[in-house]
Amino acid sequence: MDGTAESASTVSLSARSSAAAELATALGVPPTVAEALVRAGHATPEAVAKLSDVELHEAGLSLVEIARLRAPRTAAHPADSEQIVEKWVGTLRRPEKSRKHRVSVAPKESTEVLRKWVGGDDRAMEEWIRSSEEVRPVAPAAPVPTPGPAAPAEAAPAAVRPTDPSVMPVLEREETVVKWLTGLLDRVKSDQFDPATLIQESQDLHRQLFDERGRRKQLEDEVEHVKRGSIAVIKYVRSHEAKEREAAVRAKEDEIAELKLRLLALQGGDGTRPAATPVPTPAGTEASRRVAADAAEKVAREVDARLREEFSNREHEYIERETELRRRLVQLEGEVRNFRAETERGRERAEILAGAPGTVAEEVRKRLEEVDSREKDLVARENALRARFEEIRIQSDEMERRRSPLEFKERELGVYEERLATRKQALDLEARRLEEMRREVAATGSVGASDESRRLEDLRHQLTQKEEELRSRESALRERMVELERLAGKAAEVEADQMHREAVADVQEVKVKSGVRRLDDLVYGGFPVGAQILVNGPAHTGKDVLARIFSAEGLKLGIPSIWVVTDKTWGQVKEDLTSLFPGYAEAEKNGMVRYVDMYSRSVGSTQSGPGVRLLSPTDKGVLDQLASTVNGFSEELKARYPAYRLVFETVSTVTAYLDTTATFRFLQPFVGRRKIDGAAAYYVLETGMHTDADLETLEHMVDGSINLKVEQLKTFLSVRGVGEAQSRAWIGYTFTKRSLNLGSFSLDHIR
Repeated sequence: MDGTAESASTVSLSARSSAAAELATALGVPPTVAEALVRAGHATPEAVAKLSDVELHEAGLSLVEIARLRAPRTAAHPADSEQIVEKWVGTLRRPEKSRKHRVSVAPKESTEVLRKWVGGDDRAMEEWIRSSEEVRPVAPAAPVPTPGPAAPAEAAPAAVRPTDPSVMPVLEREETVVKWLTGLLDRVKSDQFDPATLIQESQDLHRQLFDERGRRKQLEDEVEHVKRGSIAVIKYVRSHEAKEREAAVRAKEDEIAELKLRLLALQGGDGTRPAATPVPTPAGTEASRRVAADAAEKVAREVDARLREEFSNREHEYIERETELRRRLVQLEGEVRNFRAETERGRERAEILAGAPGTVAEEVRKRLEEVDSREKDLVARENALRARFEEIRIQSDEMERRRSPLEFKERELGVYEERLATRKQALDLEARRLEEMRREVAATGSVGASDESRRLEDLRHQLTQKEEELRSRESALRERMVELERLAGKAAEVEADQMHREAVADVQEVKVKSGVRRLDDLVYGGFPVGAQILVNGPAHTGKDVLARIFSAEGLKLGIPSIWVVTDKTWGQVKEDLTSLFPGYAEAEKNGMVRYVDMYSRSVGSTQSGPGVRLLSPTDKGVLDQLASTVNGFSEELKARYPAYRLVFETVSTVTAYLDTTATFRFLQPFVGRRKIDGAAAYYVLETGMHTDADLETLEHMVDGSINLKVEQLKTFLSVRGVGEAQSRAWIGYTFTKRSLNLGSFSLDHIR
């Protein structure tokens, strides 16, 4: 029995679902609305058409669904929906058709929404409208009145007709969307729909979105810059407020002094006259003179402070200039000693060779070369020690210069303490004087004397309060002075410890010297071990000079070099290194210099030598040959030396010969291999030969860059990345064929 009931209910549900689907297809309403009508007993379109709005509302339909049901249906038959969408999608493959209509681009999910709507799902269209239009507050609709038993059926529709002003804009928008979609379907049927226009407009919108994101990123950077600047403003405001508070304290002290003077003027008089009788004294004149004197003293203090500040600034500038000149003097003295030693060695060598024939001359020549190398090492060490001693002396001078302001503050506090002591003595004298006057008044016993005594007692009480305030201030100042002395001592100890730690760290940390002393000072003693650095700048700005000084400095320290030259012959580089490093021939003989020349064969030169590999950009797989050659040289050098240096001059020429993408694909593992080997490397670039995107890609591969530029016939240098640096600003420099000198630079901090 139960099985029969279950089967009957299953058949009933299946029949109801089928009837609801047929009714939804026939009326073009959502399946939920059709199910509500079927449950109410209206399973055919004719039965639904005979229902009034009140009956439809009682069946579970909203006012919007009733209005949509009453509206004329213009949608295509659902059987043709798939064919219509298929036909519209097929137009994407026919972009050659003439454009007759231009419509606005639809959202990305419009195709799926259109497919559902053509299939008869009106709720999908309603959700699309709600998501695409701005949300507006809609007032609650008026309640639908339920007609009574005696109400006529004809009057019911007028009572629930959706004439509410809050509902009408929604219906109008839905009718507008339905008309637009109907026209769109008509154009799809008649092959007048051009999706290429929609695609182009979509691409334009994507491009605008990308530009907006870029502008937003720029605004965020500007906001960050403003935040950083605001920190400096806050510090300035706080210091200004501290100065104002100090000025207010001084003004209060001046006011107290003026009150005391007035009190003295009121109580002053001739000793021969009775104290009870007021004695006319020029109190106003005396007070005005004292006020004028205090004002003049205050102006004098301000002028003195301003002059001291100006003198301190000039003294600081002179000390910096003197420090720079001392360092330059030490450098020049070292160069002069080197030149004198070389001249003396050459003269002695010529004399010995002139007087020693045959094999003796050869033996003497070898020993002279050994002596020369040792003497060069001694001179280099002596120069380094002199430079280090000079740095230590400069640091000691800086400590002395910082100690002088503390001593000045201490003297100021001493003077201020003496002033307080003087004021205290004056107050004690005045108190004794008032006590004597009180005794005299008590001896007279008159009524006037008693009044005067009370007045004097009040004044004495006020004076006692002022004395207590001064004593409390004096004790506070003494505590402050002790605290300042303690802080000054602690600051000096901390600074000394910090300098000691920095000196120890400088000695212990291994740095890669660039060969340019001021550049090494800028990056705190040199580059990190294994640093991969771009040398980027326009032509004729000294990039080649930096590279040759870098390689020559390594040879002086016993570190071999690998050169990859693409715009010069290896012989030209050899000549430049020989002029910079007199011991180059010996270093080359010991196999400390290797060349990969990609230029000589292109100009018809086939001259080679030991440790030289000639390649050509036209060779097949030239980048693979370059990588294998450099790797082979590096393995040979690592077997004999702890490290090596590499100069790639220039990367721009390789990108001009070959494809940029292939060059970057080659550089990625090439640079990584140098980092693993712990080899410092320079990669020279020409600024005008690369786009901004290429430069960003190259900077991403390396550890930092040395950027050069020319402005108003002056050259400037800036360091980016590469560990720590005292300044990232543009620093002026000059260069010759054999040297490069940086100008002065300041530390990056808020002044």
